[in-house]
Amino acid sequence: MYNPKCKDLDREYFPSYFTTRFQDEPEPNLAVLEHFVRVTKQHERDLTAKQGISVDHMRYGAGRRLVDVFYNEKTPNQAPLFVFVHGGYWQEMDMSTSCSIVGPLVRRGYRVAVMDYNLCPDVNLETLMLQFTDFLNWIFDYAEMTNVLEITFAGHSAGAHLLAQILKHQDMINPQRSKMVWALVFLCGVYDLRELYSLESVNPKNILGLTQRNVEAVSPMLWEYTDVAIWNSTKIYVVAAEHDSPTFIEQGRRFSDVLKKSGFKSSFKLFQKYDHFDIIEETSVDESDISKFLRNIRIE
Repeated sequence: MYNPKCKDLDREYFPSYFTTRFQDEPEPNLAVLEHFVRVTKQHERDLTAKQGISVDHMRYGAGRRLVDVFYNEKTPNQAPLFVFVHGGYWQEMDMSTSCSIVGPLVRRGYRVAVMDYNLCPDVNLETLMLQFTDFLNWIFDYAEMTNVLEITFAGHSAGAHLLAQILKHQDMINPQRSKMVWALVFLCGVYDLRELYSLESVNPKNILGLTQRNVEAVSPMLWEYTDVAIWNSTKIYVVAAEHDSPTFIEQGRRFSDVLKKSGFKSSFKLFQKYDHFDIIEETSVDESDISKFLRNIRIE
């Protein structure tokens, strides 16, 4: 177990139970989720209505396979590209709750791509992961077509899990493409699915389509990483929030260790004061700790 002191594995895999906010509410775990959806949707509406940010709506496949690319009138032609992958346990959330990160980055010269994806149970997790590799191909094609020289990828929660595939597919990521990737940021992710796939609360009626046979194949913690040398110019940050669950924090710490032992330039960072949700909400605030961290990656 990732938390040997755990007495309730279901709670360990629901980060909302570990927030220190909304403690005056009858059910803080529900209040923090409702707040997250409400404020992140408002952040998305404010981008075009109040912040003068433009958006191009694009598609990389059928269904929910969509990409919104944000910029403003000052965005240079060869602006660095920041790509964000949302969470939601592969079964909820969408682009409307995924744009908090956009404003501060666009104001500092980035072009920001926010992607969406088909959710379980419309697809199972193995299929979703294959479709995510289609997105990676698409975004690199887009970057090459628009003369982007530098890309940073970030994924949150289930999005961090999906993003790990970029390190595995040598057939898709050639040395030229890997050199474009300035940094990979894994935010509050889950990387070993062996404990969670049998939890009805997390995986109701096995909508993820996981079994003892295939769960290791979808767990980045357990993958063998080869051809690491092509990533020698890419910084990797595995981030956890202080008020996330002990299991999520430990999974992040161990995933960073796995990557480091494999030869990647990986580091682990525990952000104080944040929980699983406000670490994303606060990316909308120019001078928040998480916002400054994300934009300062390029100058470290």
